[in-house]
Amino acid sequence: MTYRQCLPSPPLRGLVAAYWGIEDDAAAPAPRRILPDGCADLICDFSGVVPRMRWVGTMTRAIEVTGGARQSLFGIRFAPGGLFPLLGAPLSLLTDGSISVDALPARWWQPPLQAWGEDEGFAARCHRADTSLQAVLPSLPAGEGTRVLRWLQHAPLVPSSASALADELGLGMRTLQRRFMDQLGVSPRQHLRWLRFERARQLLVNGEARAVDVALAAGYSDQPHFVREFRRFAGVTPGRYR
Repeated sequence: MTYRQCLPSPPLRGLVAAYWGIEDDAAAPAPRRILPDGCADLICDFSGVVPRMRWVGTMTRAIEVTGGARQSLFGIRFAPGGLFPLLGAPLSLLTDGSISVDALPARWWQPPLQAWGEDEGFAARCHRADTSLQAVLPSLPAGEGTRVLRWLQHAPLVPSSASALADELGLGMRTLQRRFMDQLGVSPRQHLRWLRFERARQLLVNGEARAVDVALAAGYSDQPHFVREFRRFAGVTPGRYR
C-alpha cells in the first residue's frame, strides 16, 4: 500500500488539516486500524468503474477498515470544525458514520470529483483541491468555532472539564454544547477526552516516558483512568500501542 499526505496552502490551514491518498493493488489488502483524529473527511473513491464521494464524520472510537481487491482513494482531512462552514449542516449528522455527498451536498462548495478522476497523480489532485477551496474561502461564514477548536488544540493544558471550558470562553453550557455538536459533531466533553488521548498518544510515540508520567502529562487524574480512556479510543492498551 502507498499512502501519501500533503499539507494545504497557508490560507487554508484553519480549514484543512491535510490532503491524503491511498493506492493499493494487493489482492487482499491487510486490515487497517483507523484511530480518531478529531477531524471529518471527504473521501473520493476511484477504485471502481464509477467514482464515488462520501463525507466521513468525526470518530469517537477506533475502527478496522478492510478494502477490496484494489483501492484508489483521494481524501481531504478537514481540521477540527473546518468542514462545518463548507457543509452548512450540523456535523452531528455524520458522527461515527458516513454519507454520500449526493445525499448531503455542501452548501458552499462543489467538490470537483470528475476533474480529480482525470488528474494524473496525487500532486495534481492536491493542487486542484487547494485551488477549489481557496476560491470559496472568502464567501464562507465566519468561523469563530473553528478558532476556538484551534486554540484548544494548541493550548498548553487541556481544560479539566466542559464546564471549565465554558467558563474560559464565557459561554453557557447549552451554547457550548450546541456549538460543538454543530461544528464538530461531538460534545465538548467528548472532544476534551480525545484531546487528552491524542496528547498521550503522541507522548507514547515520541518518547520513552513511563505510562504513569504520560498519564499525568496528558492531564489524566491517575494511571487506571488513562488506561481505560486510551483503550476506548485506540482499541488497545497504551502498552500494546507503544
